[in-house]
Amino acid sequence: MSETESELPHAREPGRHHPGSASRAAAKRPLRVAVLHNLKSNAPSDGDRPADALAELDIESNIEAYCAALASRGHQVIALDGNADLPAVLRRKRIDICFNTCEGYRGDSREAQVPALLEMSGVAYTGGKVMCLANTLDKVATKHILVSAGVATPGFQEFLDPANRLDPRLRFPLFVKPNREGTGIGIDTGSVVRDEAALRERVAWLLRAYRQTVIAEEYVPGEDVTCGLVGNLSPRAAGDPVPSLIGMPLGVGGGLDYDGVHVFPVSQINHAAIPDMDPYYSHAVKALPLEAYPYACPAPLAPELTAEIMRLTIETFRVTRCLDFGRVDFRLQGDENVRPYVIEINALPGLAPISDLVLCARAEGWSYADLVNGVLEAGLRRCGLEVFLPDEPMQVGTLSHAAA
Repeated sequence: MSETESELPHAREPGRHHPGSASRAAAKRPLRVAVLHNLKSNAPSDGDRPADALAELDIESNIEAYCAALASRGHQVIALDGNADLPAVLRRKRIDICFNTCEGYRGDSREAQVPALLEMSGVAYTGGKVMCLANTLDKVATKHILVSAGVATPGFQEFLDPANRLDPRLRFPLFVKPNREGTGIGIDTGSVVRDEAALRERVAWLLRAYRQTVIAEEYVPGEDVTCGLVGNLSPRAAGDPVPSLIGMPLGVGGGLDYDGVHVFPVSQINHAAIPDMDPYYSHAVKALPLEAYPYACPAPLAPELTAEIMRLTIETFRVTRCLDFGRVDFRLQGDENVRPYVIEINALPGLAPISDLVLCARAEGWSYADLVNGVLEAGLRRCGLEVFLPDEPMQVGTLSHAAA
């Protein structure tokens, strides 16, 4: 499925508010949208690699879901592999905007490679730009940004070699993981180390297995929560730190609107519900089927803590220069006066039908099509393009793929 096309009749959900509804009168024609993807089945062979090495890459059914969601709003959709041939392919197409989901196959800034090609080609696209995706893929670079902005994140150190001098300011236990991976890749029962010997052994294994630098951060015992958003901050809001949101009213579903972005309800992982697994957000937890996935959304947290997590989500989105959508992962420390620590931001969060951002949006009543098109419409507005919405709902047909 390196170059496939999908088209459906115009469709929308009657009565559903979603980003773009105010632009209905300005809509003139269906948009031609290219869904850019990287499939596990197309990944190059790089010799021996860990079993979870390709976990961030997409599968065919996910691409079909993205295409169906976009086509249900009347867009003409074509799915394209985000590889080195992309600029030449795009020149042959009449593309209004690319819906970028590309994680990249290799390289220390692999998520930024397709956006760089699109920038060079002058093609509009959704999601973060080149510098944003290069920085946020690199956990150490992200943490330097967070520290400079005064956002609380656990103390950390990058290891290029197992023998690197240990920063004396770090306190055990430490949580050790690959520096440029997501989806819980490289995280398992050995990720928490309690002494220097275990640290150096773990670092040596990760360097060898994942072929990239390793980050060790102070382990925060507590709950895992995540918070996502869609939209873009206004120029005024993007220039200043986000003030306290305590006291701001939440919507019926637990979400919040702030100066151009919509923040979804906070979601919490209930580790106690899976006692046979380690109490952190590993790849094994993320891979659980939905019926076994122990999440609560909205999370059962105090209103003040919820407001602070939402504030930090927007602030992290702002200082890392994310665009259109994002999701921030936290660990909560303490039983009283709980303090949230930012672990990382996902500037290109997964949009598979069962994924954290999708589940957070669902908790607020958003359909899958609402979320996917909300991301697209945020990108359209940011790029100065019209948002197309059909005047009348129509029956959605069956998604089909044919060679373009």
